[in-house]
Amino acid sequence: MIGRTALLMLVSLASANAAESLDCSFDLAATRNYELGIPVKATPVPDGSAVLYLRAAARDPVQRLYQFDLKQHREHELADGLAVAGANAAPLSVEAKAQRERARVTAKGYTEFQLSDDGGTVLLSLAGKLLLVARQTGAVRQLPGTDWLAPRLSPDGSSVAAVSGNDLSVIAAEGGQITPLTHAGSATRSNGLADFIAAEELDRQDGLWWSPDGRFLAFEEVDNSDVEPHFIASPAEPAKPPISFRYPRAGTDNARLRLGIVPVAGGPPRWAAWDNADYPYLARVIWPSRGPLTLVVLNRAQTEAIILAVDPDSGSTRELWRETDSAWLDLDASVLQGRQARPMPRWLPDGSGFLWASERDGLWRLERHRADGSLIGPVTPPGFRFGGLLDVDNDGRVLIVAGGTDRLSSGLYTIPLGGGPVLPLADQRGLHSGELGGGHGVIVDSYALADGSRGVRVLDRSGAKLADLPSVAELPPSAPQVSLLAVGGHDLDAQVVWPHHFEAGRHYPVLLSVYGGPTVKNVLAAPRRALAKQCLADRGYIVVTIDNRGTPGRDRAFERAVRGNLIDIALDDQVEGLHALAAQIPEMDLERVGIYGWSFGGYVAAMATVRRGDVFQAGIAGAPVVDWQDYDTAYSERYLGLPADNRDGYRASNLLTYAARLERPLLLIHGLTDDNVYFQHTVKLTQALFAAGKPYGLIILPGTHQLPEPELRAQLDLREAAFFESVLHPQP
Repeated sequence: MIGRTALLMLVSLASANAAESLDCSFDLAATRNYELGIPVKATPVPDGSAVLYLRAAARDPVQRLYQFDLKQHREHELADGLAVAGANAAPLSVEAKAQRERARVTAKGYTEFQLSDDGGTVLLSLAGKLLLVARQTGAVRQLPGTDWLAPRLSPDGSSVAAVSGNDLSVIAAEGGQITPLTHAGSATRSNGLADFIAAEELDRQDGLWWSPDGRFLAFEEVDNSDVEPHFIASPAEPAKPPISFRYPRAGTDNARLRLGIVPVAGGPPRWAAWDNADYPYLARVIWPSRGPLTLVVLNRAQTEAIILAVDPDSGSTRELWRETDSAWLDLDASVLQGRQARPMPRWLPDGSGFLWASERDGLWRLERHRADGSLIGPVTPPGFRFGGLLDVDNDGRVLIVAGGTDRLSSGLYTIPLGGGPVLPLADQRGLHSGELGGGHGVIVDSYALADGSRGVRVLDRSGAKLADLPSVAELPPSAPQVSLLAVGGHDLDAQVVWPHHFEAGRHYPVLLSVYGGPTVKNVLAAPRRALAKQCLADRGYIVVTIDNRGTPGRDRAFERAVRGNLIDIALDDQVEGLHALAAQIPEMDLERVGIYGWSFGGYVAAMATVRRGDVFQAGIAGAPVVDWQDYDTAYSERYLGLPADNRDGYRASNLLTYAARLERPLLLIHGLTDDNVYFQHTVKLTQALFAAGKPYGLIILPGTHQLPEPELRAQLDLREAAFFESVLHPQP
């Protein structure tokens, strides 16, 4: 724990070079928090000779494709596909927009690329157009068709599988011949696309998978006919008809799913046989080079996951492993990672078994299983916080994993499969996200470190740096002034962002920036993530963030403490942490405290303002969930169970239960066309507040759950700052 003297010395030493301007909102918005211009999705080619990546300009979100030659240490733009396709100006379809929303993609231009197994062919897509690039020459070919979704390049690069009109086809790279593989697509049935729950809540964006030999495709069939239709209209365009979405609210019907296996040459599909009534969620599909086509399916309560091996010839399945948890199962250990390279389970190169991640013993660990599914034992040592499997070498002897022993940090390490020392590849304190592509010798490390540095570098398997990938991002005018502490009886992780010109002994109003929900940890050893908070702090605040029980990255019991009630423990911990911090930092004025957040954070901020007006003098709630029965099945039911089985928990977690208690200023913000947290939530809350005679503020945004437009983002930040200034009266 950092003592008070050390805290004040840290702030004092850093203040000398502080930026003078407080009006940083426009720069933050225009540069996307100074992230535009940094390479993204950097991937080594299989032979390790080069790295491909996407990069935008410093103030332009249009991404282009680049290649960096590791021998010549030179980059060049690989394909000017924006000019070839002319697609940047073309509008996206409703389906394409929805896919981007599920994947939280806000960039323009190229948003992903795929490589053939030999690294010779690159697949790009732009607004429904498909482009194949010869990597050595840069030659670009556009395939026929203009409304393709979810394209996937075959392993040998000879064809592309993609979806149009909710049906799956294969397009030949040479000649462009289109072979339809499914024919039953409709407004409520899709073939080859991820279902809403998989894409939004289970971290699976794919809906089709090539066999290793390129002769077959596995695809997801989604039947949404029993799922409630939701309609989103734009009041600004009353002549346009509403857009229909199938959205499964808690307690209502989910989509019915099947997995088909179809020959690429055409023919009827075979269907994988599992009990998809009792196990309706298809969480993972893996078709390895050695080993069977493998599925991970979940029951509706998400307390059981079954790993199934599929016989592609018959569709029959056999159970390999069953994972259970009395509260709920998480499938992804990569809490601190920006990108996990490979889904689990991961089959070993010789097919002798697979690797799987579990937290049944309290912390995430990697374990080894035989080919029949039986457990051999753990791979990661006790006390190591496993954060994701990045690579298994060709011999199956050495693994590269993410993780470490620091819960605020994540490094890259090698671990011998058969036992031995854990060796660091990149373990500077902060966040490291590794990618190896289809090879094993070159590692891309995208890092955000505790010293404030941010970048992308290329390492060999010993951890030696081969190159820094070129960035054109602007540098922030000054580094955020951040302290990390553990506070309160529950040892809560807390972050304090100080004004650059902090004065010891002066009382500052406090802003509590909150998320507080499952799946997101905010307090991390990566101060570059606090740039927006620094902008607020320099207006005369101490800005605080606390990770309450229910957030990930600690241990199983810490996260699952909120089972059955999503607010009481979270809110109690936020208040406990706030008071514990103030006991160490007397400059925090607890008579002037505001709270703000977005999505789950908006929900917590609204609850705090309504229920704890004794602590919080003002609140801003962006896109808040109000009634969990109006949110999707997989998320709401994972933590609260079915509404019929936990009426008290749903009532206790419902903002409407407490709306009449509001006594403090509350500003609500919501996008009209949000298809994640529907505008319905804020409408219900405003109606309840109005009926109770409670005043509130409301900002209606012309968008979805995200707000990428820099002009709107900056104006919203300024409006939020003005709201807090009117109540808390800071002195910049």
